[in-house]
Amino acid sequence: MPFQVLQGPHGKTPLLVRDDDANFFTRADMLEAIYSSAWEKGLKISFAAIPMQKGTDNISVPPEMRASNSYFRITDNKKLVEYLKKKIGDGKTEILQHGLSHHIYENGHWEFGQKLDAKEYINLGRKILAEAFDIGPKFFVPPGEDITRDNTEVVVESGLIPICRRTSFDIFLDNPIVPNFVKRAATRFVARNYKDIFKTEKNVIQFLKPVSMKIGENLISWTVPLMASRISSAESLFSFANKVIQTSYLNRSPICILNHYHFFYYDWNSSISRNELFRCWTHLVDKFHSLEFIWFTTFSELYERSMQIQQVQIAETGSKITIEPKVNIKNFSIRTTQLLEPNDSVIFDKESKISTVEELIPNRKIILYEKN
Repeated sequence: MPFQVLQGPHGKTPLLVRDDDANFFTRADMLEAIYSSAWEKGLKISFAAIPMQKGTDNISVPPEMRASNSYFRITDNKKLVEYLKKKIGDGKTEILQHGLSHHIYENGHWEFGQKLDAKEYINLGRKILAEAFDIGPKFFVPPGEDITRDNTEVVVESGLIPICRRTSFDIFLDNPIVPNFVKRAATRFVARNYKDIFKTEKNVIQFLKPVSMKIGENLISWTVPLMASRISSAESLFSFANKVIQTSYLNRSPICILNHYHFFYYDWNSSISRNELFRCWTHLVDKFHSLEFIWFTTFSELYERSMQIQQVQIAETGSKITIEPKVNIKNFSIRTTQLLEPNDSVIFDKESKISTVEELIPNRKIILYEKN
């Protein structure tokens, strides 16, 4: 009797929102305008914050500061820090570490996509964020989704969990068999093609997409099918999102919506200037809010629950399933191919074939039987 262990409580699909690039220049009112409605609906936002933004030619920096080449610590934006600390205290958000300075070099690589003193960069960034928010980050998001295998290992050794893209292109760059000059050429080609992509709203819409995630002990990875590259309108985004939702309903694996707050404010306009992009975001929020099988969560909550679930021992013998936990877990769910016999300890959903134990207690076995 095949079964599937589900990560969300009551077998729900975990939904996360990751917003990249919060930094010294970010205004609290920019975030409030985008996310106030989402917070009211129960969504939680994980902000990948840049500890020490460099004033360089990057869309995460206001135009008038892009030639400064100075470094700006997020701790010096007191209003933003206090705003986010309040949201953290309310359980509405968390802070992820987004590199150190968010700098991209002439070779097309971002800071963690090449050789550097990764440990020093990581520790300095972590120290700045801990000073700002009174709590150190648990997760690391590489700027530009660009990070070498060696630097990934240093992130893990430093006690952080990397959150990394793992598309076919990333696997290609990570392949030791591929010559370095080929990798460099491919990186430069991609960097050139993406350099100006953020200037048009039509192109930016593709970056507001839900992606599939996989939770590992030392790595959280996400991937997206090739069809996502064809997103160029609100309709194509909504069509793509519906396909992700359909898949999610079947496998209940985690989904993450990727976002960048500054995309809504073209060239750092004082108010939202990309209205079609904002319409797309609002539509996605309303869509996911309407789904009963969705669990709004953060990386911290999902990772902790996933690690707890890994400590549950499940043995299958014929039509019998024995569940024996080592830690306390509430609303633990599995899905089976067959219906199960009634059990006072378990809630059964006949339509989804999901069985939920209200509370697993360490060393107390739950035994389930397939229904004849």
